Amino acid sequence: MARLLERLFFPLVMVSFVALLLTGVSAHLEHKIVIQWAGATFPAPLYARWTAFFEREHPNIALEYHPIGSGGGIKSITGRKSLIGASDALLNEAELKALPGELLQIPMVLGPVVIAYNLPGYDQNITMTGDVISDIYLHKIDRWNNPRLQALNPDITLPDIPVRVTHRKDSSGTTFIFTDYLTTVSPAWKKSVGRGKKVFWPVSHGAGEGNDGVAQQILLQPGGIGYLEYKYAENAGLKYARVVNREGKPVLPSIEGVQAAEKNTPPGPGTILKKSIVNAPGELSYPIAGFTYLLVYRDLSYLNDQETAVAMKEFLQWTLTSGQEEAAKLNYTPLPEKMRQNALELVQSITGIDRHASNKSDGPDRG
Repeated sequence: MARLLERLFFPLVMVSFVALLLTGVSAHLEHKIVIQWAGATFPAPLYARWTAFFEREHPNIALEYHPIGSGGGIKSITGRKSLIGASDALLNEAELKALPGELLQIPMVLGPVVIAYNLPGYDQNITMTGDVISDIYLHKIDRWNNPRLQALNPDITLPDIPVRVTHRKDSSGTTFIFTDYLTTVSPAWKKSVGRGKKVFWPVSHGAGEGNDGVAQQILLQPGGIGYLEYKYAENAGLKYARVVNREGKPVLPSIEGVQAAEKNTPPGPGTILKKSIVNAPGELSYPIAGFTYLLVYRDLSYLNDQETAVAMKEFLQWTLTSGQEEAAKLNYTPLPEKMRQNALELVQSITGIDRHASNKSDGPDRG
């Protein structure tokens, strides 16, 4: 009888044991380190690409990016609700004072802000100057066939339809770059509005959440105009303006134009960072461009999680090595080599990781 019970139940016990073992192995294999990061929509297409490539190379790490705008990214990292913040604008004095610890603002890439529009039947890239763009947003130019616009585009007849102005609804680094440009080129804008991630708009026919929201608002309104990151305009099939730069040259947005603007702008005193590269000198410079940054605390010991801290550092190193190679494929501008090396030094300065873990995370510089 005992032998009979053994023959009946032993296979069941073995099956249960194997199933339990496989469940444990499966759970172990499925364990992932999750890095929550949030902020700017300006670089979101690139960050999506980075996520796909990095996760493929590091299957034990999951990156979850939330494109909530630069203002949201700064709030998120200030409150430590995300592990990494993202912003197209450096933190201002009040934001720096609100931080619970020393924050690194690490430049990632550069990109242009374009002036996109919806003029049915017009496939040309029309020309605009800074004062014309400013006066459109000050509601001084309210029709597309305004004599000042028409004079800049003598080879076409602009339509007699209203200019419908669109802007960002959320706190935005793209807005900061755009209003920084208008403040630099237009005394009237500087006096009445100024620069900021969120400003009072003298005229508004639509407001969008994120760069994609602005693109949608422009598409919905014949005569619509708005500012957004280049890739969003391209994806939406929107035309965008040639903008007359500081040297009087009409320039389309391009990697070369952004590189020229960066090269022709000196850094701030005692820093590698360039707070603004708008309206840069040089015939090739595209005048509305800026950096985007990742924000991370220098001391990661507050996490009480060595595994996550190591993964964060590894990801940040990757963005400044392999990740740079992907930027140009989406029309973002990689960092100049000296700035890239300095940004890597910032990443290396991160503390709160024990030496053994840090050494394991330090991969080779792959350019």
